[in-house]
Amino acid sequence: MAVATLPAMAADLVIDAPGYYTDPGFDWSGFYAGLSAGYGSGNARSVSDGTGIVTDVPLNGGLLGVTLGANAQFDGFVLGAEGDVMWSGVSGTAVCVGTPAFNCNANVDWLGSIRARAGVTMDNVLLFATGGLAIAGGTGTVTPPAAGITNTYSDTYVGWTLGAGVEVAVTESVSVKAEYGYYDLGSRTAPVGTLASAQTVTSNPVVHVVKAGLNFHF
Repeated sequence: MAVATLPAMAADLVIDAPGYYTDPGFDWSGFYAGLSAGYGSGNARSVSDGTGIVTDVPLNGGLLGVTLGANAQFDGFVLGAEGDVMWSGVSGTAVCVGTPAFNCNANVDWLGSIRARAGVTMDNVLLFATGGLAIAGGTGTVTPPAAGITNTYSDTYVGWTLGAGVEVAVTESVSVKAEYGYYDLGSRTAPVGTLASAQTVTSNPVVHVVKAGLNFHF
């Protein structure tokens, strides 16, 4: 009888043995949308193409925008793409070099980007680098109004951006992030009769952006 009960006891041990579960951690894969706010500072350099005179306009101001992106996670690595567009209050003014009776003013009206993201994850914490295409609307003006010119020029600037940041998932569907970005917005040339009466003026805005964001994952 004792020998007969041994298989039954062994079966009970196998059936009753507790299972083991390993938590895979937060999964960053999927789509997300969010809101962001930040601050930008930098410089808009304008060059009078006929004389070579350079005027640097310091830039600073607030930013507020929306974000849309997607991630794919591969073990501890995350690859993704992200686009954003922000209303911009980044602007500045300086005395026009060569014509000190006038002020040269620069405004970044809006700021956007389409970027790749790559990072490493430690459960609910993602450290990432990002870079790609930068796009912005910019306006330059001359004050007080000068005779013979329109005193204003607006255009869309296209350049590049690089940055880095950290994102933390606070729930399965919500994360917060902090990010720095360097934006070189390329250059545009204002025609004769807009910012100067007898020559073109080429401008190149550069902006450093620090922002915080709230993302919703789905």
